[in-house]
Amino acid sequence: MDSKYKVLFLVWMAVLIANRTTFGQRTSNPRTSAPMVAAPAAPMITILAAATGPLVRSLGAGNASLDLGRVSYFQGRAAPGQSVQKRAGSFVIYTRFGLRVDCPGSSSSSRVTVTMSRLDADRSDAISIDGTTLGSAAQTLVQSIPCGSGGEHRLDVNVPISTPAGSIGSTVAFTATLNR
Repeated sequence: MDSKYKVLFLVWMAVLIANRTTFGQRTSNPRTSAPMVAAPAAPMITILAAATGPLVRSLGAGNASLDLGRVSYFQGRAAPGQSVQKRAGSFVIYTRFGLRVDCPGSSSSSRVTVTMSRLDADRSDAISIDGTTLGSAAQTLVQSIPCGSGGEHRLDVNVPISTPAGSIGSTVAFTATLNR
């Protein structure tokens, strides 16, 4: 290619590149991407010991165990942080525990609903929290609570006297859902 055609070719390429409408591209503002906002993480529930409750053993994030001690109808006295009431055919253990709900990535004015359900298959004992008997279906514990707050709750465990002495191995799930 001689120099005359070479110069013409370079000029023509410069015109095409400079004039973006030639290729169907918009000539208005350059394309920009919208800033991405991180989605808030799921609310986290922490089980805490109440001032008058039993020892809480943390088993990792969002997982804890209440230590009710050795449970027996004939024990004679309650373990620290609990009381026992004997009934005909059963006894009820009463104690308190705390829950705290944190909402990483959400505003301080965000609110959550806390539900609870029982996950274990052993139904020989009845578990109630704040007067609501737990079953496998989720039930509301707190309708609306601000993120970053919590409160104390009462746990009642009704144990038949036919239950052998020992630990109670029931599992209760708490779930926090952001109110929109």
